Amino acid sequence: MTLVIEKTRTKPAALTLGAASDKIWQLREDKRELDKKVKAVETEITTLTESIFEMLDAQDTRKAEGKKASVSVNFTEVGNVTDWAAFWPYVAKNKFFHLIQKRVSDPGLRELWALGKKTPGVVPFTKRSLSITSL
Repeated sequence: MTLVIEKTRTKPAALTLGAASDKIWQLREDKRELDKKVKAVETEITTLTESIFEMLDAQDTRKAEGKKASVSVNFTEVGNVTDWAAFWPYVAKNKFFHLIQKRVSDPGLRELWALGKKTPGVVPFTKRSLSITSL
């Protein structure tokens, strides 16, 4: 696990390096336990959502209401690219770059840089992180 620490954060109470290492390890272990619980809840939500969709479809309705909440089916049209080889030239030819989310691939950039390639508009940035290992 790698944690990225911003330089602008305030420092915790004075601890020795050993005590700080042990504390961050314990916090990571606590987080892992919480993550397990979150994953279990997310799984239950997914299962229940599927069940609700099935019940709504069976009753030919798009809404339902309980004592604490109501549910309704919403529809949003999204794209699913099935032929990237056809899509990319279309984007480039028409300059429809707004169809692409603005995010670069770090592994892809590192590969280009290792080959000595220049990437206009992109500069290398070394992100500092802390690796935590159980003993």
